[in-house]
Amino acid sequence: MNKNISGFLATVLVLQWLFGCTPDDESYRDNRIMELSRVDSVALVANHVMVLADGHAQLELYPRLFVHEGDQIPDERVNREWLDYVSESGQALSRYFSTTDAALIGQTITARLKIKGTGLESNPVTFCIAAPLEKEYTSEIKIPVIFHIVQTVEDVESFGGTYRREQIEALLKKLNRMFDGSTTNNPVGVNTHIRLEPALYDLYGKKLLEPGINRLTVKEIDVENKYEDFLNQQHLIWPVEHYMNIWLISDRIGVVDDFGNDVSEWCRPYYVVPGATDRPEGIDWTEYAGEPLKAREAGVIYKLQELDNIDRDFASSNGLFANNELGYYIGRYLGLLPTCYIAGVETGGDFCEDTHDYCQDENAVGKNRTWYKEANGCYFRAENIMDDPRGGHCSVSREQCIRMRWVLNHCPGREAWKSDFAFTGK
Repeated sequence: MNKNISGFLATVLVLQWLFGCTPDDESYRDNRIMELSRVDSVALVANHVMVLADGHAQLELYPRLFVHEGDQIPDERVNREWLDYVSESGQALSRYFSTTDAALIGQTITARLKIKGTGLESNPVTFCIAAPLEKEYTSEIKIPVIFHIVQTVEDVESFGGTYRREQIEALLKKLNRMFDGSTTNNPVGVNTHIRLEPALYDLYGKKLLEPGINRLTVKEIDVENKYEDFLNQQHLIWPVEHYMNIWLISDRIGVVDDFGNDVSEWCRPYYVVPGATDRPEGIDWTEYAGEPLKAREAGVIYKLQELDNIDRDFASSNGLFANNELGYYIGRYLGLLPTCYIAGVETGGDFCEDTHDYCQDENAVGKNRTWYKEANGCYFRAENIMDDPRGGHCSVSREQCIRMRWVLNHCPGREAWKSDFAFTGK
């Protein structure tokens, strides 16, 4: 058959297939504004039960409108001009509430949603105004950090070379934004004034070729004893009084089945200086007697390949939480506890009253396995540093900040910020 004729017939068949479909064969989403007369009921929910009076923290009120059939009207089909947010006293509010009024601290505000031109009114939503972070917690803490990048020869030769310095710089920037809260308006989020700064000198006082980076390439990486033996043999545990150690270890083939829970999760404080008072709850503290710190007590061990994993599932294959972001484990290293727990497992929560404790919930939106969660009567975007893997990890609460600063002052292995050796070499 002539090629031109063959091509013409193929085109005709495609067009017949495209235009031969009836409207019933196609599905589409109706994004037109809903008629006001179809709105049958209205509800209101907030993303928190408190908001800091610092002018930056911001509480959000979520409107929920329903039709006669009981289905919720999609947000894009709601005319915002219908909505009036009012306080119990009749004061006009907006969907986003923020304040710097110190006179409101300790007070409670009750909000309702009303639909203009109707008698429809929502349930009441109550939230309190909390004090901002005290000045004693706003002095800058600069932690010198050294990233020990451990790769195999095969990893370097077959998978794109050594992990680039630019990627570490981007990682540091992300971590510091997490600590300063600049990328969120969380109702209880604060600027911790804790910064991670790349070390400039090695443990011998010699200037590093790459700030904050110590590289090691080996034929094999020994995983025994949660990498403890390997890190000691390779002299990779730098003095904790001068450096915060972060070991980025390659495990491309998955020798460790569940790196986050089997290795990284154990990098947390265990010891406290004798006589320290007001010890944070939830940790089985042991008074320090001068014994050498193990790797898991002296830094954070993290899987190198996880740094570039942007598709984080909620749970791992064994039912535990999947590997989280590095910032989560740094939070653990500084004494924070998870905000999310496995349903049915006894837990005291994270002992911070200004965070959401939540678990998987079959009745919640997305079963609490997506970025948005439901807990304590609130509907919120998971963005706390200690939220599950499906979270933004860009916020630290006021009480979490206070807890971390206590650990930095009272826990052996967390005192590097008190020294400038890593920045001066002497």
